[in-house]
Amino acid sequence: MAHLFPLVFIGVVVSLIVFLYFEKRAIEAKRRHEKNGFKASEMTINENFERYDTQSNVTFYFSTMFVFTIFMSYFGFFKESLSLVDVFLYIFLTTFIGSLIIFLLKIKKSILIKVFAAFLYGAPLIASSAFGFIITYIIYIKLM
Repeated sequence: MAHLFPLVFIGVVVSLIVFLYFEKRAIEAKRRHEKNGFKASEMTINENFERYDTQSNVTFYFSTMFVFTIFMSYFGFFKESLSLVDVFLYIFLTTFIGSLIIFLLKIKKSILIKVFAAFLYGAPLIASSAFGFIITYIIYIKLM
């Protein structure tokens, strides 16, 4: 259990840095769209997703965290012989702590923005972490 806390800390820091980088890209995409004359008051949700380039940013975030999880799971978990409970705790704690930090970073924003940002952080992180651990486990079992 003592090996888990540094891994969770590293996971939270890396996932937040990556998320904030892609959030910055989304804001830049919004500014580019505003320069081209798009008006926010007339947009639907799908148009807002396009305006913020949400699909590609979430895909890149997912992919980046997937690759990070593959390295983290192999070197941090399987080499240290941590259990499945440790894997679940890592995924839960990383997602929970990171979502809480995102929620607090956006304290002055509306509740909808806070929840949506925390969701866009947590959902891809859970999926990429789960897939990363599964792929690493399959590869690790085949190689050992």
